[in-house]
Amino acid sequence: MILLLLSGCGALNGKPAGEELNLVLAGMDGSDAVSFEGAAALLIGGQPVSESALYYGGKIEDHNKVSLYSLLPDKPGMTKAAAQEGLNKLEKSRSATPAYYTRLEKKDGEWQIQSAASPESGAGNPLAALNPLRQLEELEHLEKQVTEETGSGRGSKVLRIQLSPGEARRQLKAELEQEMQAIRPEAGKAQDTAGRRTEVAAAMNTLWVQKENELQQKLAEAEITSVYFLKVDNKRNLPKRLTWTRTVSYPASADPAEVETYVTKVDFYGYH
Repeated sequence: MILLLLSGCGALNGKPAGEELNLVLAGMDGSDAVSFEGAAALLIGGQPVSESALYYGGKIEDHNKVSLYSLLPDKPGMTKAAAQEGLNKLEKSRSATPAYYTRLEKKDGEWQIQSAASPESGAGNPLAALNPLRQLEELEHLEKQVTEETGSGRGSKVLRIQLSPGEARRQLKAELEQEMQAIRPEAGKAQDTAGRRTEVAAAMNTLWVQKENELQQKLAEAEITSVYFLKVDNKRNLPKRLTWTRTVSYPASADPAEVETYVTKVDFYGYH
């Protein structure tokens, strides 16, 4: 058993856990449509940041189309007790949620936004990053260790998927770089009538470069862990729930407020 765990896959019903994961992901690919409801939040120092909580629902259709929309905090069915402490805190931190909508489609191997709506406040639409089908697809290719959790409910099994430290860092770095590029000042829009960059545009770009350097420095100092739990329906071999916890800490700091934990969960139902 020790050798199996060290090799990255525990035995599960006679199959390596990694192989079981691949079978579940293949079963998901074979479903024409499925509905889902989920939640996401950020915890700092173990305490939920109320404004970060987001509750959403949606549907996957034709294997490559996903629609997502935000849900009100008191949505029926969104009060299920969570197994992990972070999820329990997430459930207790519900606050008013702005309205969002996003429709995505996978084309040429990339997920593209087909339409989206955000609050009039101008805040960015966060739903594209919560696409559960993309999250499941990524699990197939990430460097990871897959084992079975004990004590899962009757008729189901739970796979624990932990990314290697290097993979967890690469994953977060790619996400942060994408977000930074999205807010980078555009040189073409930062010119005055004489075609020269304005002082405001130059200051904006200087600030962006400064924040980018600070971000890279923080990332270099951080210790990152990324763990998924995939609950699977034994009978149909299909996902029932996916939870994900990413923790970012700084070993050189003794301040608990420096520990950031991002938690998501999504429940799947109505397969056909």
